[in-house]
Amino acid sequence: MPLTVAEFGVLAASTQRAVGVILAVVAIGGFVLYWIFNWFVGRAETGSEIELAPNRKPLPDDAEMEGRRLDQGLMVGLVCTVVIAIGLPLYWMGEPGRHDGLIEVSDELAAERGHHLYEERCATCHGSVDGPGGLRDHTLVDNNGIFLAQVQWKVPSLAAVLYRYSTDEVRYVMEYGRPNTPMPPWGIAGGGPFTTQQIDDVIVYMEHNQIDVAENRQRTQDGIASAARGMASEELGAGASTADIAAAAQQMLADAAEDPVRMGELLFNNAADGGVYGCARCHTPGWSYDADEVAAQNPLVPPEIAAGGGFGPPLNSGATTRQFDTAAEHEEFIAAGSRNGIEYGNFGQGDGGGQMPSFGSCVADRDAGDLEYISRIEFCLAHGDEGMLTPEQIAAIVAYERQL
Repeated sequence: MPLTVAEFGVLAASTQRAVGVILAVVAIGGFVLYWIFNWFVGRAETGSEIELAPNRKPLPDDAEMEGRRLDQGLMVGLVCTVVIAIGLPLYWMGEPGRHDGLIEVSDELAAERGHHLYEERCATCHGSVDGPGGLRDHTLVDNNGIFLAQVQWKVPSLAAVLYRYSTDEVRYVMEYGRPNTPMPPWGIAGGGPFTTQQIDDVIVYMEHNQIDVAENRQRTQDGIASAARGMASEELGAGASTADIAAAAQQMLADAAEDPVRMGELLFNNAADGGVYGCARCHTPGWSYDADEVAAQNPLVPPEIAAGGGFGPPLNSGATTRQFDTAAEHEEFIAAGSRNGIEYGNFGQGDGGGQMPSFGSCVADRDAGDLEYISRIEFCLAHGDEGMLTPEQIAAIVAYERQL
């Protein structure tokens, strides 16, 4: 099997290292032998300083200097030249391997440091990186800071965070947190305890533990089935049996296979991994803490409004058709997401903000920046450069949103 460039670089580096060790051993051994030889052949000198001083001894004649000694000197020079001629190319051949090795070692060390930081500070809410997310107690307050309720907030999974957000966008969220959510600022600039290096280490650790495309697809499907059960239970009411809910959910899934709008509704409300595969987590206020259930017990808490706007803008009342003239433009935006400083749609944000994730293409290295040195630059290519959702699923979401 032919070697890859990286494998050849590592092999070249190993060969160069072995040759260097051999040359070092030969040089040290030669010096030791030279010292031992001189120690044995040395003899106690007798006589006056005039007889023994090196500059008073008779010098060899021209025949000796231009014969055996000259040949010895030339031979030593030739050997040194050969060593340099062989050693320098070997050193040069090993340079790519040393460079790749440094990146690999730096990457592994950063991931190890990030692992400790993640387990200490992040896993409490998010759970394991490749897990389904978690729950966290959160206090709801009104616009005046008055207490409303204590709720359980659905904390999103980070198993596919680098599919939908670039490293720069993830760094920004970690640095400054998410307003009106349990996510606090972790970076020094946002008032948190982490240095820039520590944030980068956590990102590298998360990058090492992103799930593959097949697992993304499976979790999406599981979330669609879960959304169907939830919607069926809501439609049938509290008295419905488990069997009736399961049957209604199966019928809903069958209808969705033929109806893009119905499928888009299920995808929009996909609850898998804390809602990261759907849209309601950001665009339906109260979705992250099941506001309808909380409001039934506490009238101070407003109920959910489907696509009524939460962290993201409202999508109901024809907002999406005014923002995007065609479904194709709408689909393109959902696939690519927003980018900081780039406007979108007819009434797009002036700065983009990078808040709308990419659902149709992997964007991990889009803004790698300083992290590029220790980041696996081919992360997206290694995962097929695919996003969390398929083009067909994005088209179904657009069909649902454009009829709201």
